[in-house]
Amino acid sequence: MIIEYTNAKEPKSHTSLSVAIVVASSVFFFIPTTLIILGYLSSTPTGTLISPLPPGTLSNVGAQRDVPTSTPTPTNQELPIIAAPNDATASSPTNITPLAGSNIIDKTATISAGLTEATVTDPDIKSASQIYLSPKPGDESIYSVKSKSEGLMIIEVNSPSDIVRYIDYHLINP
Repeated sequence: MIIEYTNAKEPKSHTSLSVAIVVASSVFFFIPTTLIILGYLSSTPTGTLISPLPPGTLSNVGAQRDVPTSTPTPTNQELPIIAAPNDATASSPTNITPLAGSNIIDKTATISAGLTEATVTDPDIKSASQIYLSPKPGDESIYSVKSKSEGLMIIEVNSPSDIVRYIDYHLINP
């Protein structure tokens, strides 16, 4: 069966609209893609680095020394200094003198034998003070500030001891 239409119209020609769509889609696809490819290619180094060091050398530190065949034993001159030694004994308080012009105040607190808390009354303790606790050498207990208020703080330790313990505390007042 064949159906014929006798009053059909010729299709309209939209060549200018179709050309504009093709050009716009080409612009929105090819230009960003080209920029991405060019950006990748331009970030890849293409030359050589001008350096006074031979290729493969990262720095000239230690370049004058011979490479040892065994592991060297470091000396005191080669080790970094982390903190100066504290020669104070754990049986007596330490007199700490504050530095002139500093906002750091260094003091010592006492925790009695058998206790895990100590109340420290100090007029230099403010509500905005930062408190740093540093135990004496050989003391492996963990100290912390339990609470703090104007002129008062409570220091606690993780385990009781059978001797009186001294702990240095450092106040940093803004």
